[in-house]
Order: sequence, then structure tokens, then C-alpha cells
Amino acid sequence: MSEDDAQEKLTNDLLKYHSSLSQLIFSQPSDRSHIPKDNVSLAVFCIVLKELAHRYGRSLLPEGDLLEQPELLRDYLMVHMARERVEQFRLLFLDGKNHLIRDEVQGRGTINHVPVYPREIAKRCLELKAAGIIMVHNHPAGQPNPSRGDIIMTQNIEMALKVIEVKLIDHLIITKKAQTSFRQLGLLGAE
Repeated sequence: MSEDDAQEKLTNDLLKYHSSLSQLIFSQPSDRSHIPKDNVSLAVFCIVLKELAHRYGRSLLPEGDLLEQPELLRDYLMVHMARERVEQFRLLFLDGKNHLIRDEVQGRGTINHVPVYPREIAKRCLELKAAGIIMVHNHPAGQPNPSRGDIIMTQNIEMALKVIEVKLIDHLIITKKAQTSFRQLGLLGAE
């Protein structure tokens, strides 16, 4: 097979299995099984592009008050979480002026569950001297509404954080097409 034929076959395979560039970039290595094993450069290229997308999204976050431009925060979270195939639970730790201290993935789960432990969240808040946190998790199935379990877990974490005087600023659910805010839904305690 000539090099041109091989490139054409690869292009056709990519278009057949991936409807968009973002789907290719954010796919799992096992989803690229149709790519010839000797084409390591494409796999590496996908990994590099994904990392660049994540770093670019992070660079767009405001350096000051993270809550002043919520659309930038949501764009950042969409890039990081919307295409995950399993639930991911992430915490954004903020100081007293809502400046980002740290963004950490606390856990990865299954397609519809990720374990979350209020004690571990409170412990990490104390370690980082956080004044507030934003909790975020994704719903790979695309349902933007919180489940009953999501609501109960959030209430338990909010109560635990009150004891140590850390504010739960919001809990966001990210899907491929939508974001849901517990605060906007009235599911968090009064400010």
C-alpha cells in the first residue's frame, strides 16, 4: 500500500469512528483500536492536543475572583469533564477572596457513580487552608439534573464543612451539553 493510500485509509477510518476532532482527542486509547499500531504519532498527537486543550482552558480562568466570570469556569470544566466516560468528582479549593488555591480530581468512578467522602473533603480543605470550595462532577449519560443521591451527598458535605467554617460555594454537574448549579436550583443552604 502506498503512503498516499495509507493516509487516505487512515483518514476514512478516523471519519468513520470519530464524528469530530474533539471526539478523537478525548477518546480513550482503546477507542482508537482501528488506528494501525505502527501509527504511534497519531496517538501521541491526540494526547498532546488533549493536554494543550486542558492547559489552554486553565489559562483562561481569571487570576482573581473565580466567581466574577462563571462562564469561564464552566468552559474550563466542560473541557476537563464533559467527555469523560466515567463519573469524575473534582474540587476547586478557594481562598477567602475566591482565588483558586487548587483544582483536584478527588475520585473517578463508574458510568453512574463516584465515591465521595465528606471526611476526606473536610480534611483536604484544612490542609489547603481553603475558605470555600466548588464541587463538580460529571454525568456521562448526559442527564444534567442531580439525582437524589447527589442531593443527599451534597447536603452531608455542606454540613461537614460548616463545622470547620468552610463554605460550599456551589456543586456543579457537567454533561456534554449542559451544566447544572445546585446553588441556582436552590439546593444549597442560604449564604
